[in-house]
Amino acid sequence: MAPESLTLFKFSSASDVWAFGVVMWEIFSFGNIPYPALKWDEHFVTKLQNGFRLNCPPTCSRAT
Repeated sequence: MAPESLTLFKFSSASDVWAFGVVMWEIFSFGNIPYPALKWDEHFVTKLQNGFRLNCPPTCSRAT
């Protein structure tokens, strides 16, 4: 879920775009679990708020 959804329970088209991005990441990583080594707790939310993001799946190239 988007950071604002986790902290403020605020849902919008922006949080929908975030969720879509995570779903696309799951598809292009062939079903891997996003953030597999992290527990979904207050530290996880803080990391997201500070800019922590999923790495690009190995099957995809970075956009330039």
